[in-house]
Amino acid sequence: MALDSSDLQQRRRASASRTENRNGASGSTSSARPTRRRRRKPEPNRSGLTLALLFSVITIVTVFVFVNGVQRRTGSGTSSLSSRVRSKSRSLQEWKPKTEQSAVDESKATDKAKQRAERYDSLYRPKFDKESLGYDIYDCPFEPPQDYPRTWKTTEVLGNWNPTDVTTLPPARRDVYQGLCVFDHQTQYATALNYRNAEKPFVIRNDPKVNAVVSRWEDDPEYLHRVLGDVEEYRTERSPNNQFMWYRLRGKQAPQGYQQPLNDEIEMTFGEWFEHALEKDGKALGDNDLIARSNALKERRLSLMKEDEDGEDDPLGNDEEGGGEREEDSEESKEKKFYYFRVNADLKKAREASPSKFIYDELPFFDPRKRKDSEFYMVEPKKERGINCRFGMRGVTAANHFDMSRNTIALFGGERRYVLGSPSQCKNMALHPKGHPSLRHSSVDWTNSQDWDNHPEFKDALINEVVLRAGDVLYLPTCWFHYIVNLSLNFQCNARSGTTYENAHFIDECGFIFH
Repeated sequence: MALDSSDLQQRRRASASRTENRNGASGSTSSARPTRRRRRKPEPNRSGLTLALLFSVITIVTVFVFVNGVQRRTGSGTSSLSSRVRSKSRSLQEWKPKTEQSAVDESKATDKAKQRAERYDSLYRPKFDKESLGYDIYDCPFEPPQDYPRTWKTTEVLGNWNPTDVTTLPPARRDVYQGLCVFDHQTQYATALNYRNAEKPFVIRNDPKVNAVVSRWEDDPEYLHRVLGDVEEYRTERSPNNQFMWYRLRGKQAPQGYQQPLNDEIEMTFGEWFEHALEKDGKALGDNDLIARSNALKERRLSLMKEDEDGEDDPLGNDEEGGGEREEDSEESKEKKFYYFRVNADLKKAREASPSKFIYDELPFFDPRKRKDSEFYMVEPKKERGINCRFGMRGVTAANHFDMSRNTIALFGGERRYVLGSPSQCKNMALHPKGHPSLRHSSVDWTNSQDWDNHPEFKDALINEVVLRAGDVLYLPTCWFHYIVNLSLNFQCNARSGTTYENAHFIDECGFIFH
């Protein structure tokens, strides 16, 4: 309806009157104001919401009961090996066991560390003191001595302690031809850093980050077992004797007269390797508790194998590092053989749930991305080459060799003996030549004194040795020789970070082009 001017004026007067009432003196009463009623919001339909919620709950319960019923009808009521494989993706998402299951109380960890040190000191002692060496290996000078590290002839070192003798029982003790300094991370860090920068070998211990790994891996016997498990298989070296020689054929024709080493490579679960390693320790030490633990693991493994036979044909076929065909040994044969278990971690694979991620999470001091943690051990982080873990059993030896990069070697459980040689000794190490499947490795049997006579130069080689215990980290510069003897079940990981060339001329003289 159209408005004329009189109507418009009346509406304006009414509006002005209402404005005056709102803006009047404080003495005006509220009754003078027009009363405005607010609309009430409609009440929610509570009964409807209740019914909708009830319907949702009933639907969820119905689905759960249905799925559970299907599982009960298709399953056997016990977890089989194949069902564990199907749940692998979930377990990888939770690589680390729950903290409350794996953490070792700090006081207990301290007690165990003290027990390890006391046991170690009772079995192994440096043969030479400060007066004989010219320096105290536990209080080395800030600048490396001119003749550091002290060395002795192979015949003297190996004649004193043959690598086949791996078990030492009290009250017997081993005299160690040790020339390497041992630094305390808490009090001698600056001196250790100076030796590292000078590219000199040494041992550093008492690093809290390293000790934390020891408290998990060694002090909690089931920690690694819970993580690495009884399903996934990993590369494992196997040998009918305790001597392991690296070789690589790659389809090439072997040299005339070449005899392939007896060790080969298979795939094995951590649980099975752990079983065999415990058995070796138990029998050597006469420890019935270790033997009982080994037997329990064996029973578990055989039970899982039986479940597997009753289940799927190849539940391990899609494992990241497993699933290949392998020659199965008899149970009797397995007890006599030696196994060298491996877990290799690749930084590119460490971003998602995997063994690589687990290793990098466990060892932040080897992670080039975490410079605050790794700046001491990873000298050139951009030249990292992953983390290589090798878990050894008592008696396993790795042939003497050199690597073309600096190496940082950490021991997180057990004991290992390292026999070391400077690159200056290259000509005396009786190495397999370039082009040989085992190039860079000694051709002489270090355990056989009769074989030493076939290599007169080897008898003149100068070496020293050190026994690492859990928590020790060995810094090994580029091209330093190392021969490894596993003195017990042990957990070792190493990381490489760059190459130096101060000793390149020694390697060149050996027939290996290194510059």
